[in-house]
Amino acid sequence: MSKVQDFINSGILDEYGLGLLLPDERREVERMARLYPVVQRAIDQRIQELQSADHETVTPTKNLKNRILAGLGESPVFDLNDLPLINVYSDADQWQRTIAAFQPTHDYRNLYVHPLRENEKVTQFILWTKVEVKPEDHHDELESFLILEGECECRIGGETVRLSAGDYVDIPLDVEHTVRVLSPEPVKALIQRVKLV
Repeated sequence: MSKVQDFINSGILDEYGLGLLLPDERREVERMARLYPVVQRAIDQRIQELQSADHETVTPTKNLKNRILAGLGESPVFDLNDLPLINVYSDADQWQRTIAAFQPTHDYRNLYVHPLRENEKVTQFILWTKVEVKPEDHHDELESFLILEGECECRIGGETVRLSAGDYVDIPLDVEHTVRVLSPEPVKALIQRVKLV
């Protein structure tokens, strides 16, 4: 497929017709329309389709929300079908926006889990806990978690660390760990387990 056809198929012409482009992007579309008559015809056709759509729902491109957030100075959300691994540099606010639609049921006792990703290498899930996470250890996977809400105390082996929203911790292999909630509200955390090969 040609570069011009890729440009036409990118969805940018829809956003141009809807008036959603940033000034530099709008100028680039107009430049391409001057250089390539096929681009101008595609713009005219798309604008005509938008004007005749009456009450049809216009669906913006997949990246529009992320572009708007970036324009507002906020980190975009992650693609739920292609989540990154968490690490010490992970942005808790970006993860919060990504998983905002997932909420626990109101009747859970202590723990509620919502899976995000599970394959032969990685498991990621959201965990809400009201009181505690009982002692556990892992022999064949590296566990880490990113606290998104609340405050807790995590005992890792003989060490105790206090964690709150935005904090990240790696759990060493074969080391027993437990979590105790300190805040009045439940702790919400993103849990990640990377399986060892």
